Amino acid sequence: MMNTYNNTSDNTNQNQSINNSYSGQTYNGTYAAQTINGVNAAPPYIQRVSRFQEAEAVEVQDFREKMARKLGIGSLIYAAVFTFCLYNNLTGVTMPFFGIATLVYMIYALKLYNIQIKKLSWFYGSILMALTISNFLTGNLTFHFFNTVGILIMLFIFLLHNVYDDSRWNFSKTFISCFEAFFCSIGEMDDFTKDMKVLKQRKKVNEANVEKRNTLKYIFIGLLISVPLAGIILLLLSSADKVFNLFLSKYLSFDFNISTFIGIIITFAFSFFGSYCILRFFSKKTIREEVTSHRNMEPVIAITVLSIISVIYLFFSMIQIIYLFWGGMKLPNNYSYSDYAREGFFQLLAVSIINFLMVLFVNSYFRESRILKVLMTVISGCTYIMIASSCMRMLIYIDACLLTSLRIWVLWGLAVLSLLFVAVIISIYKNGFPLFKYSIIVVGIMYALISFAHPDYIIADYNLKYMNTIEPEIAKQDYEYLTELSTDAAPVIYEYNTEWADQYFANNKYFYKEKGLRKFNLSGYTARVLSENR
Repeated sequence: MMNTYNNTSDNTNQNQSINNSYSGQTYNGTYAAQTINGVNAAPPYIQRVSRFQEAEAVEVQDFREKMARKLGIGSLIYAAVFTFCLYNNLTGVTMPFFGIATLVYMIYALKLYNIQIKKLSWFYGSILMALTISNFLTGNLTFHFFNTVGILIMLFIFLLHNVYDDSRWNFSKTFISCFEAFFCSIGEMDDFTKDMKVLKQRKKVNEANVEKRNTLKYIFIGLLISVPLAGIILLLLSSADKVFNLFLSKYLSFDFNISTFIGIIITFAFSFFGSYCILRFFSKKTIREEVTSHRNMEPVIAITVLSIISVIYLFFSMIQIIYLFWGGMKLPNNYSYSDYAREGFFQLLAVSIINFLMVLFVNSYFRESRILKVLMTVISGCTYIMIASSCMRMLIYIDACLLTSLRIWVLWGLAVLSLLFVAVIISIYKNGFPLFKYSIIVVGIMYALISFAHPDYIIADYNLKYMNTIEPEIAKQDYEYLTELSTDAAPVIYEYNTEWADQYFANNKYFYKEKGLRKFNLSGYTARVLSENR
């Protein structure tokens, strides 16, 4: 009994001595390994997490703490801005502010990883900002959708370009990397949990900056408490005072009720965890930068295939030149303008896409061959003839039936294809040509141009000028089509005091009604003012 008491007393004194010796020091990840006479000398809270700490190096835990502190705070702020700007609102004046916040947040995170921003990134960022501004300026739902998709694409391309050396990346590598980053970011919830766990453990161990640490802790707790509490208070106050409710709904576009409160909480949580996980994924740099060369296939195979296709294309091109270009663009018998133009476009578009993919595939998987390069050049040249043929067919169609949004997209697509095939031909003869970057620049600029051009305005202006040049039956259909245009066409249609013009403003009433400052859209506001002055 006496020996047991002495051993226990000695161990207690030794543990106290060790605890005193570590008091006030920064935890260095070695406590869990300290034992005296077989007794774990670490404090009790260290013993409970020793298994986790032994599994990861100190440097890893240091980085986790950094992510939890700095990236976590950044994600909280970004989530708040995201929720205010985008909750139930993808078309308002807050969209450009969301774009600025997104760029600032990404640059902030990259600086945490000691990554320098590359020059081309500013182009990607400019396109992202242009798309957010376009959402605010236009009332066209099609552009709202494509702008939002484009913002997401530019976001990932911006991050991939800065984090990785993508100078030799091709189309397939970049697209696969975008999908990999998007879906693998979901798995970063595990790292989020571990980051926060390390932060919690370090707070307990490190007693050097207790006051500062507690301040940050209390701020964080206060933010978590204030969000639901503020929501409940706003719900009660808006129910108690109609003027206060009107102010919130009119200027902030928040009609406070239970569904709104839940929606805001979900949006905030989604944006916080989503932004943290995406940026956390890029901190690990797990995507392979190397692009493995697969150019080992026998070129004779491709030469055989392309030779047959080239003969077909040359024959088709001769028909286009002799019949369509030199023949005064006369239509075949029993063909309407609509059938001729539509069939020509969709078929030639499909062939042009096949040609584009075919050249990319041959350049990526077949060994170099002079004959192969000549054949690919011939196919690319024939593609230009097909593009010209499709363009002329569409111009015939427009002359007979005027403009629609689809016809404008047709002309835009043909212009983009013609620019892309310039790069395709260059890539045939110059290995390592940055075809993807060139394509992103071309498509980005061309899309921004058509987005800011407001096609619905162009359609209304052109069709109303030339309505008397087409058949009455077609004109009747075009008037009906004009009533379905977005608020972008309001400045043109406002000048016509007709039944179909009244129908146009009635159809767009939902889109231009006053929705408050947060959801202010310039196109909708313009349509509302013009409607009130009719």
